Amino acid sequence: MLLFFLALLAVFAAVFPVWWFARRRPGYSHIRQTISELGETGAPDAKKVAMFAFAPAGHAMWLFVAALAFAVPELAGGPGLWLFALLGVAYVGAAMFPCDPDAPLWGTWRNNVHNLLAGCGYLGALAGMIELGKAMETVPALHALASISKAGGQAALFGVFLLSFPSPVRGLIQRLVEAVFYAWMLLVAVALLVN
Repeated sequence: MLLFFLALLAVFAAVFPVWWFARRRPGYSHIRQTISELGETGAPDAKKVAMFAFAPAGHAMWLFVAALAFAVPELAGGPGLWLFALLGVAYVGAAMFPCDPDAPLWGTWRNNVHNLLAGCGYLGALAGMIELGKAMETVPALHALASISKAGGQAALFGVFLLSFPSPVRGLIQRLVEAVFYAWMLLVAVALLVN
């Protein structure tokens, strides 16, 4: 039950504040703009976004990963959980190192650190899903999710590849990648809850 609660908490921490702060920013588009742009340098609510959106989402992610390791010790032995936890690093990193306006691929040192942490977070999370999918094959309660986990990681890889190019739907692509991660977390939590 705790794992399910923590999965819901992580989803809430990643979705609600983004929706809330996007409403407060005139002209912000969830389709065109990345989540990071809500906390970009010079944004009206940048410090609030860092404190009430990015940092809590990263910490909620880490709590979920820790609870999953405790609930399924078989998953804690490999690199999958550590890799997936890098998504939390990306969120906390976004709080500490805001991107430049319009979230360019290259910019100030702070923007470059932001992008490095975001890339490590996304690539880590998708690699973690693939590794965890392999480990799930030996866990009876999660065996049915093994192929879904691996496929979700591969789908996220395609999305992360697309994020590295300028696009008028960059925000949508990012949200779809994140939806894969959070849907996976909820599926794992539900599978463990019903078994």
